[in-house]
Order: sequence, then C-alpha cells, then structure tokens
Amino acid sequence: MRIIATVVTAMLLAAAPASSDLIITEIMQNPSAVEDANGEWFEIYNSGSSPVDMYNYYIFDVDTDDFYVTEHVVVPSHGFVVFARNANIAENGGVEADYEWSDFILANGADEIYINDDEGYLMDHVVYDGGFSWPDPEGASMYYDWSGDNNVGSAWHEEDLYTYGLGDYGSPGSDPRGPSPVDQLTWSSIKALYK
Repeated sequence: MRIIATVVTAMLLAAAPASSDLIITEIMQNPSAVEDANGEWFEIYNSGSSPVDMYNYYIFDVDTDDFYVTEHVVVPSHGFVVFARNANIAENGGVEADYEWSDFILANGADEIYINDDEGYLMDHVVYDGGFSWPDPEGASMYYDWSGDNNVGSAWHEEDLYTYGLGDYGSPGSDPRGPSPVDQLTWSSIKALYK
C-alpha cells in the first residue's frame, strides 16, 4: 500500500500547477468526545492573496474514500475552512464546519488526504503514518507548525493546549499560533523547496 501511495503521490505532484495556495493545516482523525463517525474533521488554509472557491474540488485517499465538494466553499485569503464528517455542531463535539463530507473516513492509523482542484490538479496532500514519524493522538488533533513541507511528519504535533466544544484538543477554523512563516513566502515557493 505504501508503494502505491508513493507512486500516486509522484504522479499527482508532477501534475500540480505552480500556484497552489491551499494547505492542509490540522487533522482530527481520532476524537474522544464523540464517535469517529461524528467527530472527524480537517482544516484547510489559503496562503494566497485571493479567495479560493472549492466548488467541484475532489478530495480522496489512495484507497476508496473520496468525495466532490458540491457546494461553493470559499476559503478566504489568509483564512481557514473546516471539512467535517458531521457538520451538526450538536453531534460532532462542537466543531463549526464549513462543509460536511460523505464517503470519506480518516483512519486512526495511517491514511492520506489529497485535494485536487476542479481541473484535476493537485492542490495539497498529507500522508500520515499513524505514529512512526507522525503524531498519533487520541482526543486531540494533529496541527501543522508552518516549518516547511506539510507532508513531513516532523512538522506536525499533537494539540495539547487548545480545546473546543466538548473538550477535545484542537482549534478548528483558526490557528492560535499563527501562520506567519507561510505569509512571508507563497505556499508554492515553500512546496518547491521540499519537492
């Protein structure tokens, strides 16, 4: 499976446009306050100077999980959106979600999130490994620390400071630590350094 993921990643990166401004910045794959089916979510940041409408974007992994964004989900310039397995704040542990997906599961161990735009270009991806070089939290999100490539496990950490809703650790829809390093360079410039 890892060989397949590596091949798929290489093929998709080769097709990426030069101006991908979307960054996966936080992932809650194993909530404690509610069941996984209600509490999984991930966050996307737009490092660009213009808003990005994710309508008809394709989000998938290397197995069979996938969905298209069938609504106009606009990521503001230097702002965040949250995708959730359940967007009902009364059921999902207190996450204010911008979009509810279907047919997609975040494995508690190893898994992937790929984001293609409406023309099929790869915008960003994260391939986490369930604890070998990535965090493996329970009841807490993993967050990106803005130190280079967000597909490297050492740039991710278990959230242990900020909580939301029913008490799981995370900061969906914001980054209290601030993405200022990314604001100094475009995301595409940073990604090019770590290809």
